[in-house]
Amino acid sequence: MEDISSSIFKKYDIRGLATGEDATLTMVAAHAVGQAFGTYLQRFHQISTCIVGRDNRSTSYDLQSTLTEGLRRSGVSVIDIGLVSTPIVYWHAVRQNNCGGVMVTGSHLPPEYNGFKMSLGGKTIFGSDIKLLHRLITNNQFIFGRGDSTTNHSSYSQYVNDLQGRLKLEKRFKVVFDPGNGTAGIFIPRLLQLWGQDAVGINIEPDGTYPNHQPDPQKAENMQQLGDKVREIGADIGFGYDGDADRVGVVDENGDLIPADRILALLAKDMLTRHRGAAVVADVLSSQSLFDAVRLAGGVPYMAASGHSLVKEEMRERKALLGGEMSGHMFFAEDYYGFDDAYLATGRILQMLTNAGKPLSELNVELPEYYSTPEYRPHCPDVDKDDVIYGMEQQMREAGYNLVTVDGVRVQFDNGWGIVRKSNTEPVLSLRFEGKTEEDAIKYRNIFALALRNYPQVEKIT
Repeated sequence: MEDISSSIFKKYDIRGLATGEDATLTMVAAHAVGQAFGTYLQRFHQISTCIVGRDNRSTSYDLQSTLTEGLRRSGVSVIDIGLVSTPIVYWHAVRQNNCGGVMVTGSHLPPEYNGFKMSLGGKTIFGSDIKLLHRLITNNQFIFGRGDSTTNHSSYSQYVNDLQGRLKLEKRFKVVFDPGNGTAGIFIPRLLQLWGQDAVGINIEPDGTYPNHQPDPQKAENMQQLGDKVREIGADIGFGYDGDADRVGVVDENGDLIPADRILALLAKDMLTRHRGAAVVADVLSSQSLFDAVRLAGGVPYMAASGHSLVKEEMRERKALLGGEMSGHMFFAEDYYGFDDAYLATGRILQMLTNAGKPLSELNVELPEYYSTPEYRPHCPDVDKDDVIYGMEQQMREAGYNLVTVDGVRVQFDNGWGIVRKSNTEPVLSLRFEGKTEEDAIKYRNIFALALRNYPQVEKIT
């Protein structure tokens, strides 16, 4: 067997360059991953069925076919649901007795990349389980068999009909949506129609080259077209999606981007009118305004490490009804299955607007306001990240600060906070600062910047 690059085995998924001479996510790798995941499902979970879907990248069809052959060779039966979004794979896996699930997707990455998101029902596998798959491949510890392959031609309608029935939207909004030429263009127009909304779309046609902008709603530049269209037609709200529609971004009626943590705070306030005392989970990059808003609304906030799999795990542990992170993943366990679903998020946000009877900009103003810096991402070699984080923790402890260490080092200051954590996908650190005033936030940034000078391998932040 040709060597398979260890670089494709990430913390939350399997991902790599899928085209060209330097490709790491090769067809040989896809087959091996399929057989390893099939072995994992049977040996450790006694599961012999797997749902498989794909996004619209040019390499996704062949990767799905090859992965499917690997799964079948292990003895797992595959249900092919075709061109879909990640939440639809989770949904079908849950409904199929929490069987295995694989979504072939590069999510928000450039077109030449691709990957596999794997799950047990709606629970994604990550961390040590990804490492286990790598070991199964390296040691050639496969189960062999011959599984069946069937196609579910009604996967689209089954999912859409379920979501339609979960929400009764009594108000008709003028909505703009931007799938960014990703898979959301296949599903969100029909859902908005069924929910009775007046919807206008841009960049709808699925195109895996993403000719208009990258499908990544976390970045403001990718939401600019959406905001412009909202202003142009006088819409009430705009929604942007990543390539596989497990993340959503939102602009208000003025076309202004509302950060994901503030949208989560508004969803929490709405949910807590029905479930007072419920738990809400958010990642460590989220604003203090979110945690304050949850408490004021009668909820119990919890902080989780960043990463969609980790937020979901914290939600299960806390029995939380709602969760989210700054990247736009939003997780719903109120009358749903607890996984991240940008389509359901769209409906719940519209439901929240209906219940509030106010435009989104007014609801946003009612939340506690802090000044937040942009995210700083200084270069740091992967081999040095752990030492730098450990050293920063020791420095901050010795200075007498109040620390939260669920993911990196978050320092709670008198008038705000600052955080440094390692990226799980790139050779960079991630830092962000927040204060009651801009002066507070910059002061906290300077404290971290000064401490990082002890590590010459880390790029300076200014």
